[in-house]
Amino acid sequence: MHTEKVWIVLVILAVVLIGSNLLMLGMVRGTRGIKMDIFKNFGDASKPWKKEDEGLRELSERVRELKSKQDEDKTP
Repeated sequence: MHTEKVWIVLVILAVVLIGSNLLMLGMVRGTRGIKMDIFKNFGDASKPWKKEDEGLRELSERVRELKSKQDEDKTP
């Protein structure tokens, strides 16, 4: 086995472990200077087209209103 590959794996493993522990420590103590919006953005990721859907829903509602007014104008 190549020793370079072993060292690379060990360094990556150490970075991942230390980074995750620091992240958890920061979340427990509460980060004062750093905003942790990572978990808040997961809600946005679950519905990526929410704004577009709302806009299309509003557009559909307006078209429906205009069509109903047009139908009322046609009937005597």
